[in-house]
Formats: sequence, structure tokens, C-alpha cells
Amino acid sequence: MVITLPRRYVDRLSATARDLVALTANVPPVQLRRRPADRGAWSAAMVMSHLADAELVYGMRLRLILTEARPLLAAFDQNAWAERFGGLDDPRDALNRWRVLRDANLRLLGSVDDDEWDRTGVHVQRGEMTVADVAGHLVDHDRNHLDQIRRTLAEVGRLPLA
Repeated sequence: MVITLPRRYVDRLSATARDLVALTANVPPVQLRRRPADRGAWSAAMVMSHLADAELVYGMRLRLILTEARPLLAAFDQNAWAERFGGLDDPRDALNRWRVLRDANLRLLGSVDDDEWDRTGVHVQRGEMTVADVAGHLVDHDRNHLDQIRRTLAEVGRLPLA
């Protein structure tokens, strides 16, 4: 079993907080709420809310895998959640909610023993997933949505595209 990769995941997940705050700190809430011209595209605020919702779901998946034998891991329709819940929070409140959940999940991942990284659950769409798989998926999820926020803010006139 290779432990360095899952530990690197934890480091990357820790860094996302810095990246997300730096990306959105000086952007007025009205601009964070502005949706791109592309029909159905999410505003940066919706992405921030989605990150908080996803953090809740990933945390639940991790907790199930670590405490049950091969638990069933539910999927969720991220577009339906973003449309339904994406405007409930002020963007700063969504960021704060995400931070609390991320900190809890980082403490959880920091407590994972070497042999626990290979514990598995069964995702209804993706199939078997280990704790390491879930952590790696969350790293990719962070990166994709940080890039989405960058593109969205560039389109609505706040940031230059890099």
C-alpha cells in the first residue's frame, strides 16, 4: 500500500481553502452571484454553495466507509442541488460553511490509519471506492470547481483569464 499519495491528497485539500479565499476575497457578492451568459452555467456563488454541499456529502461517504463494511454510497444530482440550494446562502456564508466542513473532513482524514485508506464503499454510479479514492476525487473536484470560478469571474468581468 502506498501511503504518500493519500497524505498528499490531505495536503492538497488543505491548500484549497487558501486558494478559494484568495480567489473570492475581494469580489463583491453581487459579482459572485452573476451568472455567465451560457444558459445553465453557475455563478461563482453557486459554485461556492455547491462546494459546501459536496463537502457535506463527501464527509458522509468517508464516515460511512470508515465505520461500515462496504456501505452503499449515494449519488446526488449536483445540477439540481445547485439550482435549488445555490442561492440560499450569502456567498461568504457558503464559504464559511464549506470551511467548517472542510476542517472537519481534514481532521477525519488526518486520523486515518495506514490500513484504513483501503477500506471500501460502493458508490451507486462509480462502483467500489476506497477512502483514498474518495480523497483523490475530492482533490479533483476542488481543482475543477476552482477553475470554474476563475472562468466565471473572468466572464463576468472581475478577473483576467490566466
